[in-house]
Amino acid sequence: MVATKTKTTTEVPEIAVKISEQMITAVKQYQQFSIDAAQTWAKVAAAFPVAEFPAIPGAPELPSTEALTAFAFDFTTELLNTQRAFVLQLANTLS
Repeated sequence: MVATKTKTTTEVPEIAVKISEQMITAVKQYQQFSIDAAQTWAKVAAAFPVAEFPAIPGAPELPSTEALTAFAFDFTTELLNTQRAFVLQLANTLS
């Protein structure tokens, strides 16, 4: 008789969940520190004179920083979701 393997499903260990929560909290704290520092720097830099550069005729206007950032994150999110679906399907197939 051939022995068969039984497939068991386990949840993510509690310690992994706690570590990930602590990591996210630390990242959020670092991000807030960075925002605070950038805001302070922006207030100081606002006192400096700003050079006005002439527009280049025929050159398209560049998108705003916010628009470029949103586009980059939207693209990255879609790519990550696609990769996640692929890896989950592959892992399911191979297990």
